[in-house]
Amino acid sequence: MTASAYQIFAIAILATYLIDDLGLSRAEIGLIGSVNTAVGALSAPTTGRLTDRIGARRSVVTVLIASAAGMAVMSAAPGVWWLALAAAIGGIPQGWGNPATNSLISTRIAPGARGSVTGVKQSGVTLGVFLSGLTLPWMASAFGWRAACAVFAVLFAALAGAVQFTLAPDPPRPAEARQEIIDVERMPLDPFARRLAVYALLMGTAGGAVGRFFPLYAEESLGFSLQTAGLLTALGGLLGMGARVMAGRWAETRIDPTRLLSLLAMVGTAYCLLLAVVNESIRGVLYLSPPLNAVGIAAWNAVAMLAIIMFFSTGQSGRASGIVMLGFLGGMSISAPAAGFTVDRIGVYWPVWVAAAALTTCAAVLMWFDSTGRTPGGVDPTPTPPD
Repeated sequence: MTASAYQIFAIAILATYLIDDLGLSRAEIGLIGSVNTAVGALSAPTTGRLTDRIGARRSVVTVLIASAAGMAVMSAAPGVWWLALAAAIGGIPQGWGNPATNSLISTRIAPGARGSVTGVKQSGVTLGVFLSGLTLPWMASAFGWRAACAVFAVLFAALAGAVQFTLAPDPPRPAEARQEIIDVERMPLDPFARRLAVYALLMGTAGGAVGRFFPLYAEESLGFSLQTAGLLTALGGLLGMGARVMAGRWAETRIDPTRLLSLLAMVGTAYCLLLAVVNESIRGVLYLSPPLNAVGIAAWNAVAMLAIIMFFSTGQSGRASGIVMLGFLGGMSISAPAAGFTVDRIGVYWPVWVAAAALTTCAAVLMWFDSTGRTPGGVDPTPTPPD
């Protein structure tokens, strides 16, 4: 999961180098990031179906290879068009990571442990935030930004080989089982998948605006140094790892996933409203933002992925994951350019934060009134890893 989303963080962290070395504008940097998430959004339904067809291990290996390829092309990019190509290649694992790993959990992890495992694997994305901020600046300064990208391309390729040779193959499927998978694919998904996708769209749109512009907002509007703004962002990513693990565990053992999704969105609303009201005279309040961001913006993803694992059969988990990722990455693709355009036009950030609060509120209401009593359906009750 760290590999699947890493490129989008690398583009943000290395933006200054890309601008200076390749002559890119800030608008082009934003559009390249949107290429990554848009390709992920549009390809996720297809790669989700493909996961159900080819199995979890092959899917995970392919995700890692594509992640390596995206970073490799980025390291060699001579200009904006090659960088856009790298972002498009990196967008494929961006959308495929969750279907592949959800399928892996649903086929190899028994109920009772899935919540914790899902939380850990979802924390891989926030680990990417922390890891990129920790390593890329000094690597780019010491060896150049191209070398920094190349190092991670080699790392992800090595991980693909490690998975291929250490993870047991997916169990062989007899002809009857393959036909059953095809039959399941033709069945309509439970409407809950569409509800989750709409929720992900709302949360992704809000989170995309907050995530892309929080550091710039802290620096420009509140007078924080770039180092302090970066530290608050990194701390939010670090706390987000723990929040996703805890949320996944609670969703399986303590709180109904749909109710927990609603509660997390409410925290997201509180976070966005805090950003809207804080000013230079009370800027110390912003130090509350890392835990609120971790719980209200980051943690929901683990619960949504666990809900797919719990409530959809193994043969449909990839397709359901793809639809949800379409909503999530689609929201992220449109929110950053829209937020940047708004700030450029009116010169202040608070309307963006208020709009984000409205989106998270809608997400909270959507899940609060979801039908209760939903039970895990169609999921293999006691999956065992193949020998």
